[in-house]
Amino acid sequence: MKWNKFTIGAGALLLATVLSACGGTDEPAVAKETAPAQEPAGKFIAEYGKADTEAATEGLELLKPGKVLEGFATTLNGMLKLPHDVTLAGEQCDQVNAYYSPDEKKITMCYELVADGFTRYRDKAESEEENDEHGRANLIDTLYHELGHAVIDIYDLPALGKEDDAADQLSAFIMAQGDGDDSASVQTINYYFASAGDQDRAALPFYDEHSMDEQRAYNYMCWIYGSDPKGYADWVGENGLPEERAARCPTEYEKLSNSWSKLLEPHVKD
Repeated sequence: MKWNKFTIGAGALLLATVLSACGGTDEPAVAKETAPAQEPAGKFIAEYGKADTEAATEGLELLKPGKVLEGFATTLNGMLKLPHDVTLAGEQCDQVNAYYSPDEKKITMCYELVADGFTRYRDKAESEEENDEHGRANLIDTLYHELGHAVIDIYDLPALGKEDDAADQLSAFIMAQGDGDDSASVQTINYYFASAGDQDRAALPFYDEHSMDEQRAYNYMCWIYGSDPKGYADWVGENGLPEERAARCPTEYEKLSNSWSKLLEPHVKD
């Protein structure tokens, strides 16, 4: 794969589609005098830190040449009104991680996580192309997940239950706007199932703020399926989404779709 050609691609277009739809209205326009619109006070800014380990260098080379973070930032700047700047940073963390810092107003994509997404399951993939799809899906899902944490903080949005589950919902909501062949949503589900298969169930951290990987996989599967039950009908059944959960998924998706649309609507640019 030529990393310098790697971009978020469809993922960025999905975000534009979703957030543009949030501000729609069926009411007729009424002419009235308004004050000149003010430019938003802030914007998303991409930056890259240095890397001096093999894993970090690999992650940096996956992100920087193709200007992946710049592309994500550009898309968000075209959609969201920000009260202040938010940094979208690639950094060496010496651990596989990604996080949003409320104090710094910064989303950090650790180089080690980016590299891990493209290497952890290489021996399980049937082809290099399938392995790359895992890596891209992990990156796209992680970016949208951390965006969920960011907007909850920036706009002081309510998040009932686990905030990490709410962030997963935003990521699924965005990816669900693709068609039935959208690789990001499918590979994200595969990624979490594969992660769960590597875990020692006796040592699972039940105290953690994140849901277990297998739970996250089924949640993503349910929400994506719920967005288009006919298009994803073959996901239901043996070795897939249990029928008893599938029956509730369209309602689950409708609720999360309505919730995120209403929460984001005031903050979407016209």
